[in-house]
Amino acid sequence: MTSVTVTHRFAASAERVYDAWLDPEKARTFLYATATGEVVRCEIDARVGGKYAIVDRRNGEDVLHEGTYLELDRPRRIVFTLRVPKYSPEEDRVTIEITPLAHGCVLTLTTQTPDEWADDTQRGWTMILDVLDETLPAQAPTCGAGLAQHAAVPRRVAIYLAELAETLELHRAMVVPGDAASKKEDDVYSELAARYRDIASNLRGAADLMAAQHALPMGAHDETKWTDKHMKSFARFVHEQGALASLLRIAAARDEQMLASMQKKPE
Repeated sequence: MTSVTVTHRFAASAERVYDAWLDPEKARTFLYATATGEVVRCEIDARVGGKYAIVDRRNGEDVLHEGTYLELDRPRRIVFTLRVPKYSPEEDRVTIEITPLAHGCVLTLTTQTPDEWADDTQRGWTMILDVLDETLPAQAPTCGAGLAQHAAVPRRVAIYLAELAETLELHRAMVVPGDAASKKEDDVYSELAARYRDIASNLRGAADLMAAQHALPMGAHDETKWTDKHMKSFARFVHEQGALASLLRIAAARDEQMLASMQKKPE
């Protein structure tokens, strides 16, 4: 077994972050939810000894996540078990520690998982905390807090592009040398992988800079300078954000089907 720890700083208060884990309406938006799935059941009995059951419907299959609350100490600590019968009969223990700050809080999640699942477990919990952050309002709605809260999207895109670069690079190993067409294909994949790595690195740097602005002092603003141009620019930004989400949802569903077919064992 491997111990996995994930830490996330929230712009929201410790109380709001704590309560989100135990509120069925909030929990169904982030806890065990997937981009191409649908949470069809979320039941939470928020007491020590109480149980929870969350079902995410993925490609027509229901994936149940269930467990029992072992410790509840608002707003600092939640301990619960986690079992996903579809994938394993084993039960994990998840510990959440929340440290209140002057503005917002820091959450540290620790769990034990089989060695071969450690990377997937870390990625999964990191995504869950990113999504939770997006659902909660900042404790102090300053420009710095807004920048920090919005860092998750560019950081996630940076990770996505880095993985795309790795996939392109690995594809090169399958190209048979000595063929003219293969040489051209290899050149294209090589250049694309290098470009996407550069983009991912620069984007991750910008996201890290945004994420570090929780304590950025709120400067004076002249609200009379807000114009129709500002409104239209923000409207375009919101539109493109939705367009990106729609494209990624379709692309993810397509590639999930491809991955599932690749993972099927030959009969």
